[in-house]
Amino acid sequence: MQRMKWTRPITLWTLVLMMVSVLSACGQSSEDTASGDSAASPAGQVELSFMTTWSETDPFTGVYYKNAMAFQEANPDIKLKIETTPYNDYPVKLKTAAAAGQLTDLILMISGGSTLEPIARSGVLMPIDDMMGNWPEDFLPKAKIADYNIDGKQYAIPGEISYSTMIYYNKKILSDAGYTEFPTDYEGFKKLIGDLKAANITPIAIGNKTGSILAASLLSPLNERISGPDVYTKLAAGEMKFTDPEFVEALTDVKELYDMGAFNTDLNNIDNVQATDLFLSGKTAMYLDGSWGAKQISKDKAADFEAGFALFPAIAGGKGSISAVPGGTNQGVVLNAKLDGAKKAAAEKFLKFMYSKESYQNVIKDGNMVPANVETPSDVDPLFSEMMKVSSSVTRLYPVFDAAMPATVSTAAKNGLQGLTSPGAADPKSLAAELDKELNQ
Repeated sequence: MQRMKWTRPITLWTLVLMMVSVLSACGQSSEDTASGDSAASPAGQVELSFMTTWSETDPFTGVYYKNAMAFQEANPDIKLKIETTPYNDYPVKLKTAAAAGQLTDLILMISGGSTLEPIARSGVLMPIDDMMGNWPEDFLPKAKIADYNIDGKQYAIPGEISYSTMIYYNKKILSDAGYTEFPTDYEGFKKLIGDLKAANITPIAIGNKTGSILAASLLSPLNERISGPDVYTKLAAGEMKFTDPEFVEALTDVKELYDMGAFNTDLNNIDNVQATDLFLSGKTAMYLDGSWGAKQISKDKAADFEAGFALFPAIAGGKGSISAVPGGTNQGVVLNAKLDGAKKAAAEKFLKFMYSKESYQNVIKDGNMVPANVETPSDVDPLFSEMMKVSSSVTRLYPVFDAAMPATVSTAAKNGLQGLTSPGAADPKSLAAELDKELNQ
């Protein structure tokens, strides 16, 4: 296979991170020293500079800022000099500082993977492998921190985790259809869809106006269940083709669900908000989206609306697992490779605090999922608590389709999936051939 130049596309995952942080860009200065005045630190006090997007007033990252301030209060011998940069400006500032050798002592790495990789390989960051004993496997599974592991070295611990596939369902509608539990196998899932259609109920609400939801929330789990979690790695390496039977099977499954009438007929004309409204109004039995959709459902649902959560079902004979979910982690803090002595010790103390049981519970209280196995606080929204319980069985993360593929392939797939789910639907094999062509250009 011809080698190609890879570019990171604007993906559903990227858009989610932008949505989560965009409010912090409004009204912020490019630098905000949040640790008090800039006077010299008292004798014996260690100062740590920290570039980040966290802000006290940001409704999405404010919890991390508050955790950092709690660290400051608990450790008066350490001063955090926080430089807050708006989210949209942060990637450029990070790359510029890394290239110029001007990184702060602590550096927020919003996401790992391909964002972290070039900076880590340049040698300007300090691996934290000698600290990993603070986060044993039963507390923080390696599979859920892999985004921040580059070439076998751990550079950070993520503060948050998001899943791009979560099935939300109306418990009453399913109960009326004779289902007291959600099917865990794909054939049972299709039977549920058939039973709902027979009762004149639209099975699944999807808002695929941008093309992202079908790629991230449906194709991604189908690919994993059929081909295993390394399917996109194999495609990128030329060890597998889109036209191989396994990938075509996943595309065929998408078309089959459409032909069964599994989705709202206007799925490609409405967005997530509109699809959520369909679900909450009782017009559909299920809603397909990422884990982030729970906040809106909790906010807008009627008091007597009972929502349930399910992972995408297993496929008999497939190479995947129901405990594997597409998604990613974020909000990790990396260390400058130049740290030593008292500064290094202070930085390590900061990491232990920020990614402790108590800090993770604060993140949960704020309505976010975490990679760590911690008890859900009793005062958390019951709906969110139930989703946490369902997702506790997840043992592996793998990338969503559009985050793993080049931009041209991602765009072709989104357009093609919309074609598969429209009147006069396209042919799965033709779409697979088009994707192979795009990948090899």
